[in-house]
Amino acid sequence: MNSTLLLVPALLLPVLLTGCPHQVATPPVVEAAPVVPTLAPTRLAAPGPTAARPFILPEAAVGTLSNGVTVYVVENHEAPLVSVRMSFRGVGLVDPAGKEGLAAMAAALMNQGAGPYNAEAWDKELRRLGTSLGISAGNDNATAELTSLKRNLAPSLDRLKDLVLTPQFDKTEWQLLSKRTEDGVKSRRSDASGTASWVLDKVVWGETYKGRKLDEASLARISIKDMAAWQRAFLTPQNCAIFVGGDVTLAEVLPMLEARLGAWKAARGAGKIPAVVAPAVPSATTLTLVDKPGASQSVIVGMGYIGRPSDPAFFPLTVANFGIGGQFMSRINLNLRENKGYTYGARSSVGYDLAGTQFSASAPVVADKTVPALVELVQELRGPANGKPITDAEVANAQGGMLMARPLKFEQPSYLLGQLEVVWSYGLPADWVSGYDARVRAVDAASAEAAWTSSVSTDHLRFVIVGDLASLQAPLTEQAKTWGWTVETRDVDAKLVSGASAK
Repeated sequence: MNSTLLLVPALLLPVLLTGCPHQVATPPVVEAAPVVPTLAPTRLAAPGPTAARPFILPEAAVGTLSNGVTVYVVENHEAPLVSVRMSFRGVGLVDPAGKEGLAAMAAALMNQGAGPYNAEAWDKELRRLGTSLGISAGNDNATAELTSLKRNLAPSLDRLKDLVLTPQFDKTEWQLLSKRTEDGVKSRRSDASGTASWVLDKVVWGETYKGRKLDEASLARISIKDMAAWQRAFLTPQNCAIFVGGDVTLAEVLPMLEARLGAWKAARGAGKIPAVVAPAVPSATTLTLVDKPGASQSVIVGMGYIGRPSDPAFFPLTVANFGIGGQFMSRINLNLRENKGYTYGARSSVGYDLAGTQFSASAPVVADKTVPALVELVQELRGPANGKPITDAEVANAQGGMLMARPLKFEQPSYLLGQLEVVWSYGLPADWVSGYDARVRAVDAASAEAAWTSSVSTDHLRFVIVGDLASLQAPLTEQAKTWGWTVETRDVDAKLVSGASAK
């Protein structure tokens, strides 16, 4: 061993070994691990729901024009916009026999030019003002609706006056409109859902009310003279109310309306609006079959009239329907869609029209599951009377669904105006809108179940199924007879082919 090496200082040894005088190995510094205090595990509970806030609707101020037209004004000054709805009650009921669709066609043509403006100039004028304006007529009412910037309200009301009082009814525009309408009427026959709704209305109403349908024959009989006569006879002050909402007060808008409409009078020979009588309740549920050869899907629809919306049972019935068929998580949809996979969506609803309260159900289903889908639908409708009672949880869920999002709808002034129009059109109680929340909250499971079982009976409804009858007619007929239903067959225009009604 070389003794010289033993004399080398220990600090120089790394340098000699590595041959690099600038790198000196430094022993690593080891830090002590931090001491972490031990904490007892804790759980933070989720906050509970806050108490429901009261929802207070703005009240409408009411005025009257010199010709007797009532004006309702609901203020909302959040945006410089004003909405105006001019509603004419019952004028969709007056189409002459053989000219069904006259009111709807007249209203549609009125949008194609009015006052001194032809169709092109009319469109430019509305775009210049930044105003939305149009009129339409349905089964019940006709409504002219305007939305305008407040600064342009005066000239926009001038255009509203033109639209309602002096439409042009241009011949060229009528030729274009009637051709588009005829194409739409023809295309309806190839659409299973459209055909089902058409036939169901015909089955329920025959040649009255909603059963009076526009087709190619009635369209061909409608003339410009007919439409102008309808406008003069039925768009009158006696049938009218005006609903105004937005950034305006009654004191501001009433003089503006008076200046434009105060001198407006009913024309000589103004027409009378007929009353609507609810259809007779069938002694047994009817099933109408409509053939759509080779269809991969069938459409099931059903309907029944059950009292009036002013009846005490209306709100319990509506709450019950929410859980049974009125929303995605309802019994009907969870069964037919989620559990069975028969459909993308099945629903039921409770509404009302001039005839009263209307219950309806619908389900487009896979063709080869039509019979079991109908069976499941009927079982769900009968459920509350057959061992599947409506629960407190379903009622609470329905009340939450019907009430919690409701205030958001009133952010748009036009929604509240529409609600006020409904009250006026259907003669509902004055507190129909303001008392809605209280009526819904007053429903419990017992009242909901009683309303459902006494009103929605599958022994007195009408069903229509559109599908491939080559494979479906025999099993559907057999199933219907086990329930004691009558069965008939109709074509896509609702003309009877065979069945019980043929007798």
